[in-house]
Amino acid sequence: MVTLSDWLPYWFIASSRQHETTSVRFVRSAVRFIGHAPPEDMALKSSPLGQGIIRRLSSSNREIRLAARDAVLSYSQNLLWDSDAVAHIKQANRTETMQILHKLVQELNGPSIVEEVFLLVAGGIGRVSQMDDNAMCEVLPYMVRYYCSSNVFLRAVAMEQLLVVSQVHQVSVARLLSCFSEHISCALAGTLIQGLLPAPFVQCMKMLETAPSDFLNRFQARIVPELFIGGNETALKAVASILDIRLPVLCVNQAASIFARMFLMDDQPMQQAMLRFVSLLSAESELDKEQVEVNIPSLLRSCSVKLIFNLVLALGEHDSILRKRARSAIATVQNILDGANTQGVAVIVQQNTSNMRNMASDESPRSGGPAKPHMAASSQRLAAFVSQHILGVLAYMNELLRDTPETAMLRNEHMRRKAVMAIGEMVTLLGAQAAAHANNVVASLTPVLSGPIADCALDVWVVLAENLQHARLSADQVNSLLVPLVAAF
Repeated sequence: MVTLSDWLPYWFIASSRQHETTSVRFVRSAVRFIGHAPPEDMALKSSPLGQGIIRRLSSSNREIRLAARDAVLSYSQNLLWDSDAVAHIKQANRTETMQILHKLVQELNGPSIVEEVFLLVAGGIGRVSQMDDNAMCEVLPYMVRYYCSSNVFLRAVAMEQLLVVSQVHQVSVARLLSCFSEHISCALAGTLIQGLLPAPFVQCMKMLETAPSDFLNRFQARIVPELFIGGNETALKAVASILDIRLPVLCVNQAASIFARMFLMDDQPMQQAMLRFVSLLSAESELDKEQVEVNIPSLLRSCSVKLIFNLVLALGEHDSILRKRARSAIATVQNILDGANTQGVAVIVQQNTSNMRNMASDESPRSGGPAKPHMAASSQRLAAFVSQHILGVLAYMNELLRDTPETAMLRNEHMRRKAVMAIGEMVTLLGAQAAAHANNVVASLTPVLSGPIADCALDVWVVLAENLQHARLSADQVNSLLVPLVAAF
């Protein structure tokens, strides 16, 4: 069987600048290669041919860019004869394509005409995705961000793609935006200027049939951390003004999410973000002629449960580096809460760096892997710390896993799967101490046993069982572990 790798020796044809017509034809012909490729060649992330085609999206020749668009989309478009395995790979390719588009935009040195084709790719992903596809949560914010931009041409292209996607899914643009209102909230809020509501923002509010203040208030838990971490202080002040809330109060109200995002950063960006946070709160107190000391340990204590939940949730990430940072951050928060109130930003960052360095090279296993039978003293202290807050953490997890008509679009399968995997990582972290919380963990997992993430829940059940293998369980405790499985299957 011919594989996509067999075409790599001919890639010089697509790279030739002397015969651009031939290059266009070769890239267009790649659509056929990809459509008949074996399943093992379909993963865009690991396909050398796919990576080469992606680079053609930034070509100076528009015809090559359009040909590359069609080839990239062929990695994501489901065909009637696709097996379940191939359909799953293509679903992952759609999310991967959107992440690639974000990276390509970041590499540009300002507005560029190639962004037109990026938008066409995003629109193509929106057309071939189902409404509950994870990629749609990336597609809509991407297009809305361009719709709200100052570039009239790109705004027109973005609106055209929104119309096409809405027609494919047989809904109005207003309904399409409404289904993903939480996901587009940051893109919309990022366009705000104090004292001025941009026309695209106003138009979107009309389509969503909501007032700006109601929209921003509803999603401020998502908007405020995103704007702060992104350094968009102009939009942040505009949000505070519209909500009629003082900026420090707005930021303190969302401190748990802001600190969680900061703790997952590299050391230098984390220190800079913390200093900006302190500076923002201090500057506002100086304007009010009040000498208010900004104390980070005290702020962390005030939002400790939700902060720990956010960090535990990050344990469910696929990226091993993020999981390691999350585990390190939990240890750092433990050190801060157990210490004095005098710790400054430099000390906190130093503690986090030290915790990262002390993380074992074989980080906590993914859900479904074998639990470690022995833990170091530091790990036991960390397990005891998480154990103290587990009821609050599971309460937030249950809210995230709850499936209602109102949350069906907002909390997609990806987020629920991440939450379940995070519970598995937390159980692994607890080790033998998981026995005391087994019933609560089972109660959180039971509702998802009958859904599309049942496989993930069963993996966590295995992790829990392995952590309980040396525990002395009563007959009632054993029944509570097994009855939900019997009832579900």
